[in-house]
Amino acid sequence: MDPLSRLFTWLEDRVERPRLLAIRSALSSNPGALRTMGFVCREHAERIPDHTALRFEKEVVSFGAYNEGVNRYANLLRSRGVQKGDVVNIMMENSPDFLMAQGACAKLGAVAALINHHLEGEALVHVHGCSGAEIALADRASLQVLGPLSGQLAAIEIHGDVPDPHPGGSHFRPLREELEDASTGEPKIPDVSLGDVFLFIYTSGTTGFPKPAIVRHLRFTAGGRSLAMLHEVTPADCAYAPIPLYHGWANFVGFSPAFHTGACFASRRKFSASEFLADARRHEATIFAFVGELCRYLMRTPPTDADRDHSIRLATGTGLRPDIWVDFQKRFGIPKIMDTYGQTEGNVNLQNRRGRVGSVGRCAPDTHDQLRLARYDAEKGELVRGLDGMLVECPVGTTGELLSRISESSAMPFDGYANPADNEAKMIRDCFEKGDLYLRTGDLLRRDRASYYYFVDRIGDTFRWKGENVATLEVEHLLNSAPGVHETGVYGVLVPGADGRAGMALVVPEDGASFDPQAFLSHAKKNLPVYARPLFIRVASAMDVTGNFKNRKLRLQTEGFDPTGIEDPLFFRDDDAERFVPLDQALYSEIVAGTRRF
Repeated sequence: MDPLSRLFTWLEDRVERPRLLAIRSALSSNPGALRTMGFVCREHAERIPDHTALRFEKEVVSFGAYNEGVNRYANLLRSRGVQKGDVVNIMMENSPDFLMAQGACAKLGAVAALINHHLEGEALVHVHGCSGAEIALADRASLQVLGPLSGQLAAIEIHGDVPDPHPGGSHFRPLREELEDASTGEPKIPDVSLGDVFLFIYTSGTTGFPKPAIVRHLRFTAGGRSLAMLHEVTPADCAYAPIPLYHGWANFVGFSPAFHTGACFASRRKFSASEFLADARRHEATIFAFVGELCRYLMRTPPTDADRDHSIRLATGTGLRPDIWVDFQKRFGIPKIMDTYGQTEGNVNLQNRRGRVGSVGRCAPDTHDQLRLARYDAEKGELVRGLDGMLVECPVGTTGELLSRISESSAMPFDGYANPADNEAKMIRDCFEKGDLYLRTGDLLRRDRASYYYFVDRIGDTFRWKGENVATLEVEHLLNSAPGVHETGVYGVLVPGADGRAGMALVVPEDGASFDPQAFLSHAKKNLPVYARPLFIRVASAMDVTGNFKNRKLRLQTEGFDPTGIEDPLFFRDDDAERFVPLDQALYSEIVAGTRRF
């Protein structure tokens, strides 16, 4: 399927038909409509040089200035021998320089490996090394982290904003001085096609080190143009995404649609809930891109009469929980919310174009057969096969693992990870007929009769207790409305001598509120069956989240409910006393020894 056909298939159920026909006519009559980022960057500089391209906090960058910055990076990289197909590691906080470095790779036909600047130690050494890059670009904050790892990164030439003192090592070079000496002239753009690899985006996964997923120019370009049409972006818009650019969401859903339209993209180095509205007003943002629990943090800020004093017409993102969806939309007066589902390494894309509360969306009509929900056995940790050896498909309304068919005719091709061995772990064969091939998403969803999908839980988060499956997100949704509670994170912990995992909840009280364990228990009894009620509680001031505002639970599971080494208050659900009691070392010993009933 050619790029334009893939684009039209993806848009089929996402854009009104008259507009879709007009788009098809315009693009089909212009064979060069889908151009890689390097060419588009140059064209914008020639056509709209004074139009604002980027806004970062107090910085404003025009398309002309942006292109000059891209050229400086491109000419610097070319002087260091970077050619088409070479990998360049980019480790920077959100900034114009980040996107200039990315644009430089696009112009040279190089592959930009976007490094999570929150990583440290062994994980950081791994991601720099597994990309295959011989050169890296880093800002001052990142170079301070890289300095102590000098010996382990000696094979990579690192160009960075050198701090004082210098990190040492001959492979560290002063980036800022080199950029000042680099030319702003247009480098020669090689024959870069839409099928060439453009980016490595690292996915965290559930185990092991982050793995680089392949993103081709086709996905960045066609995806950006598709979302621009879906979001009805015009050059007058400003898309605001205060989330890390090393993450696919900010780059593909925030930056790419704005960039390809000639609109403005705005961001900041680190998300700030207290500065959100000030940023939205200063940048005149019309589109807000969010991920994870970011909206919950905005809801935690004190309400004011100015909460609706902004120009945001669309909030689009992934992970907006149903328990705050309506309240968030009402409080901030955002006309439309479009939640979605997708995976950087996958070939799945769902869009909730009509704003159905709680849904992550649906696929285009002609692509429904690409997705299947297969029955998953949480106790055995595997997909269920029937007597015929095939997977068992879930009927409407029941929960299963989302699978996506891999084939040449798919509207969204599967590129997977840079390491083919990592792809094998994600694929499954002979699913619903002999010889078929599907991608395992590792996520549990359900589907309604209108083919809208709803996220239930991540495999590995769902656990089994008292013979029943417990979906952590569903439990969190119900516990988040407990009196005095801002947020909960639910996970399963091992208890010696017990089958399965017992439920444990990390509870973050509302600002200024003290945690009332008995009120929490009363709420749990009213809203949850006994097997889903947390047996243990851990009270903390904040949730432990990733740079993309997803809750980290693996560390919590590992620490369990042992008071040794845990400074947070712990509680145990004493069913005989019908109350939560403080969990100290003596009680912990009783539970571990099996002398305390639960």
